[in-house]
Amino acid sequence: MTKVLVIEDEQSIRENLLDLLESENFETLAAANGKIGIQLALEQLPDVILCDVMMPELDGHDVISELRKTPATANIPFIFLTAKGERTDLREGMNLGADDYLVKPFTPDELLTALSARLKRFLQQNEQLKQVEQQLETLENFDRLTGLPNSSALGEYLSQADARRNNSQSLVPFLILGLDRFSRVNEVIGYEEGDLILQEVGDRLVDFGKNYDFLAIVRLEGDEFALIFPPISDENEISNITDNLLKVIAKPFWVAGKSLVLTSSIGIAFYPLAKNLEELRKQASTAISQAKESGGNNCQIYRRPLFGLDADKELKLLTQFHDAWQNKKLEVRYQPRIDLKKNRLVGVAATVGWKHPWRGEISPGKIIELATEAGLIVSLTEWLLEKACQEVAKWRESKFFLQLAVSLPEQLFAANNLQEIVTNILVKTNLIPGILELEITAKTIENTKNLNALALKLMELRRLGINITIAQLNMASGCLQDLGDLPINGVKIDANSIGSLPQNAPLVKAMVEVARNLKMRAIAEGVENQEQIIMLKKQKCHEIQKKSALTAAEVKKLLEKNKLFKLN
Repeated sequence: MTKVLVIEDEQSIRENLLDLLESENFETLAAANGKIGIQLALEQLPDVILCDVMMPELDGHDVISELRKTPATANIPFIFLTAKGERTDLREGMNLGADDYLVKPFTPDELLTALSARLKRFLQQNEQLKQVEQQLETLENFDRLTGLPNSSALGEYLSQADARRNNSQSLVPFLILGLDRFSRVNEVIGYEEGDLILQEVGDRLVDFGKNYDFLAIVRLEGDEFALIFPPISDENEISNITDNLLKVIAKPFWVAGKSLVLTSSIGIAFYPLAKNLEELRKQASTAISQAKESGGNNCQIYRRPLFGLDADKELKLLTQFHDAWQNKKLEVRYQPRIDLKKNRLVGVAATVGWKHPWRGEISPGKIIELATEAGLIVSLTEWLLEKACQEVAKWRESKFFLQLAVSLPEQLFAANNLQEIVTNILVKTNLIPGILELEITAKTIENTKNLNALALKLMELRRLGINITIAQLNMASGCLQDLGDLPINGVKIDANSIGSLPQNAPLVKAMVEVARNLKMRAIAEGVENQEQIIMLKKQKCHEIQKKSALTAAEVKKLLEKNKLFKLN
């Protein structure tokens, strides 16, 4: 039902208008002055407004001026009702944005005709506007030449593919396909014929994609197309697909009555090995460049060395890490935390341990790097937190009281349900919250866009009784000036600073003093030798964290033998 707002200060005229409109099945709203009329228009958003010109307080000109300023009411059809019929009066109203002007007295037919005309025109304008918006959306989201989605759709397609991953090990293949030496083809046969070939390539890809339950095909720039396949459990699964895809493109094209054979190259990257769309595109672009450099008509998988090894060994190590995680071959290790004043073991920092079959122990830092590359860092940290809490709770049952520190990666700290995750683990393992110390890195603070929101999240954890430490802190950290504004218990000086003692002694001393001045505990991590310990004692550092990591059995044996910890 069409809604009409009548703004008229004379009651008799207002009531007559309302009676007439209601008899014609219009829904009506009434305002006795301009101020009320503006308020009703903003609240109710009528389909058309009838407004007197001459009114106390705010006249009709003031009303339309105000409503045309607001986007929600700027395009509502507006008809002036007035006894002033001079041309200058009509022109003033039209200049302000009025759609029509009825001079009193007017007949019911004149009013209804004006209403019908304005509403019809308004509907036509809305329909035209929708068509323009649809055209703009098509231009914005679809490629004009091939009709395929353009690169703006990649993010949504990647999200859909990610949602279909049934476990943390599954991978989403992201491909960039490009025609080999296509610029030369354009030079020989012309750009118009080249465009026809690109259209045919798009059609072939669409037909190829019908063999899969999910396949996104996107036109990129020039002769390149992006494809997103359903998640797979093994990178080798993509090989047969790409072989068939190369054959599809290599079939002859008919151009100007002649047969033309073109080949293509494919670059492949995998999500979440590449953690976001931008990185996926970069990796796939690098891979397709390698494919073209090797002669074309082949595909290359992007491989990035993690440890200075060649690409094949790097990929093999990453695959082995996947297997170790899936087959539960990873272990929790504990780096001892010692109170320097009491010369006593007071806590442990939990890390992930992995003994490679022939490489031996992989360092915690490299494990984190692998887990991040594989998209497992959040799952791995949750597993580490739960396992370590279980072990510490067992030690407490045996009257061995140790604090437990666990480092949170930025990805997990950013999770909206972090507090719920931690609470559930504490309840499940029956561990007192005050025993747990969560570490966030200085880099996490530096990267935050909203320090107040970060402080609030830390405060929520503190309210649970959990201790908070800022880790990997050095004098170059951009968050030093923010430490006093955050609800934290301690700071952990990074291992690089400690490893460079005694050269870094003044810097380490300064950080210890900062912690003491803020009434926080200063912890030095990565301590390896007696010289470092003596120097840190002189600087009145509260605790040290040994670089060496022990198994749970080794920690328990140490506790049973002697509660004092030998520092040499």
